[in-house]
Amino acid sequence: MGDRTIPFVAKVIEYADAEPEFVPGYMDVPELKKDFQATETINQMYRPLVQIVSNLNDTLMLCGGEAYKAALQFYNYVKGAAKNNVPDAKVIYDDLKKRFGRQSGTTAAKPTS
Repeated sequence: MGDRTIPFVAKVIEYADAEPEFVPGYMDVPELKKDFQATETINQMYRPLVQIVSNLNDTLMLCGGEAYKAALQFYNYVKGAAKNNVPDAKVIYDDLKKRFGRQSGTTAAKPTS
């Protein structure tokens, strides 16, 4: 339930208690109260967890981006070394360049430094 629905349901419970003649015969008010209480209890745990997950996701994206940036710097350095025939650089470059190979007929991505 969203922020607007919770007060609505709470108000329905108040009206159902105060004016029981309006409660349909098929409606189980005690069950409604149990479900609503469970929702409030779960929301108290859920909302802080959503914030934690959001913060973890932000941190994951930041760390991952920084790691990828550093990896591209290494890759570009090895690429330059391979073009200049530095020993062992071509083996490393050939292995790493697979990451940027063609996929489904599209042009290969070009890493930047």
